[in-house]
Amino acid sequence: MNVALMDGPKDQHSENITDSYDWVRKVHTLGPAGTNCEKAALKWAALKCKKAELALHESMERAAEQVAACGCSVLLSVVAYPQLHSIIYEHIAQLGLLDVFIMKTDDMVLASVSGRMPTLCQTHPAPEKLLPAQMQRIYAASNAHAAAEVMAGRGDGCITTLAAAEQHGLKVVQTFGQVPMGFTIHGPLKHARCRDIDFEASDHTRSIPQ
Repeated sequence: MNVALMDGPKDQHSENITDSYDWVRKVHTLGPAGTNCEKAALKWAALKCKKAELALHESMERAAEQVAACGCSVLLSVVAYPQLHSIIYEHIAQLGLLDVFIMKTDDMVLASVSGRMPTLCQTHPAPEKLLPAQMQRIYAASNAHAAAEVMAGRGDGCITTLAAAEQHGLKVVQTFGQVPMGFTIHGPLKHARCRDIDFEASDHTRSIPQ
């Protein structure tokens, strides 16, 4: 399992594919369409398991439940997901960490209906620190869901992806740019190939002063 960078015209990941993921039938992750997780899942699947279908869920927890009950699917999560640790330990008897990679997110933006600074913002808990501390907020299930909620009249602005903002006709107030982000792949324990690494001190390692 190698941590690789999946951005640029020639992905490092594609050069070091040593594990076979032909057994994967579905990649489960956080929806709806327009999330960074969807983008990452599509890119990972295109390199690792081209025949796999994508399944989007209203929460990462729900996606993990589906994967834990199936022996032929994986969960794509993101290291910034607030409750990732709970997902890992809740399903420790069924799921293991299979792969990790780095990919830049879509441009993260503060968007509103009017194009002016909003007063009540939808945001997923992960990027909420992009909002001013005094900003009133409503928590959404994902970045893409935040944009949809604004268009449904529940708030006048949101932290979301540029793709989701454009999809829902929102106007960008502030752009935060792309964020290099870690994504994780979790699947059945029988496919987990994680190994403990024994670090041996080099002959050239300097002794630590007492």
